[in-house]
Amino acid sequence: MTPGTRKLSAEPLTFLAHAISLSALHGPGPWPPEAMDLPDEPPRADDGKLHLPSVVMDGVRTHHFGFTPDSGTVQEIAGLLEEGAPHAMLHDRLARARALEICDDLPRELARRGLSRQQVYEAGRRLAEHGTRREAVKTGIVLVGVTGDERDRELLLLLGTLEELTLYAVVALLRTQPAQERERAVFELARRVTGWGRIHAVERLEGSDDPAIRAWLLREGFRNHVMDEYLAPLAATTGDLYSALLDPEPDEALVDGAGGILSALARGEGGPTTGLDAYEDAVPALARYADLAAAGQFTLERLDHLLTIRGHLREPAAHWLPADVAALRRRYADVLAQPRWTELALAGVADPGGDGFGQAQHCALRLGLPILPQLVARLRVAPDDGFTWQNVLRLTDTGALVALAEELLPLDDLANGPGVVLGGDGHEHALELIVTELERHPGLGLPLIGAALRNRGPRVRRCALRALRAWPEPPAEGVAWVRAAHAVEPDEELRDAMNAFLTTCEG
Repeated sequence: MTPGTRKLSAEPLTFLAHAISLSALHGPGPWPPEAMDLPDEPPRADDGKLHLPSVVMDGVRTHHFGFTPDSGTVQEIAGLLEEGAPHAMLHDRLARARALEICDDLPRELARRGLSRQQVYEAGRRLAEHGTRREAVKTGIVLVGVTGDERDRELLLLLGTLEELTLYAVVALLRTQPAQERERAVFELARRVTGWGRIHAVERLEGSDDPAIRAWLLREGFRNHVMDEYLAPLAATTGDLYSALLDPEPDEALVDGAGGILSALARGEGGPTTGLDAYEDAVPALARYADLAAAGQFTLERLDHLLTIRGHLREPAAHWLPADVAALRRRYADVLAQPRWTELALAGVADPGGDGFGQAQHCALRLGLPILPQLVARLRVAPDDGFTWQNVLRLTDTGALVALAEELLPLDDLANGPGVVLGGDGHEHALELIVTELERHPGLGLPLIGAALRNRGPRVRRCALRALRAWPEPPAEGVAWVRAAHAVEPDEELRDAMNAFLTTCEG
């Protein structure tokens, strides 16, 4: 059975069977994106609402918003366990709960009621092994965590490699494994996941004195598919970044990791965690990294790191000594003045279809290089590249931009609404960017406005209406388009705005 498929029989697929299938096909992990398509994944409605997977919601709630324990559900579940309710009944009730809201209080309530460890363990193991709904499996892992032992390691690692379950598996590993093995078990799981699961796992490695873990944190462990800023502070401190950089001959992976950590800390000011301002060794580490980057390999990744750090040095921490700041600014200016960085960025934008074009253009623009022709060449091969459209918008006059958009964007295909889709593809993003700009340039881009008025995205249609409203005398063709759009507009507020526009035009 391939990942992302469903059994053809009426029997639902268990999470454990799904994990075993992925492990057989792809090894211990990380697993490919289709692993996120879990056995109980509900159909996704195209209703325009922002869809956040539950793994994202758990990550955001644990890191930013918090959550309120559900004491009522805790009592109900504890009662079912105390009564020895059938597995199916317990599973179905847990499937409707939020594991995050009961995982702390449920074990305490079960202990208060005097349930035996064996009874709780058997219920948890059955939920973990046979569960077909994510919240039930999560709670099963919690129960195994409070009553199991080292024999549950492989089950927890296997289920935990599903990012949806990693948080619960990490905590269970810390509770069930022998003291000398706990950290290594979490380390193994951390290497199997790349998103919120890695964040949850690596956070449990804070303060480790294991040389292998510390080395991994500096080279790879801080990287994740959410934001490197979440783990960069921990990697810098637990991994002792500055001491590692003092090695006379550091390996290239360490230098790359140092750049990634320091640039993430530079971006982290005001972000999800602390930034360079809170990193005690920031000044010497930044100085040492500049020396290593100047003498090592020249790559777009390192150039990006250097430019990000340079940007932070324009407004550094208030408690840094002015002499240190001045020295760092000079050092980074000297490093970036090396001609090879400019040559590298220009080489990256020379191939409009190259995989590294996006990073190369970002670097080239921060270096102040004149690359408008390369950006236009990029749009001719990738007109759905919204990032490049955004940069062209900043670098060219509106008339030339409009002409290019009318030539390259598939306007007939973009007239694909009306609808309530909040986020579209790259073409739609480009159309929204350009039509928004047209509000400041009345008289331009009527074909773009026409396509935007019929687009499936309400934001795009709203931008088109604003652009037409800015015309001193809206053209009859445009008014007719608004009249037709008004007749089928699903967004009540936008429909009222269209009606007000038509009333003004026809009054």
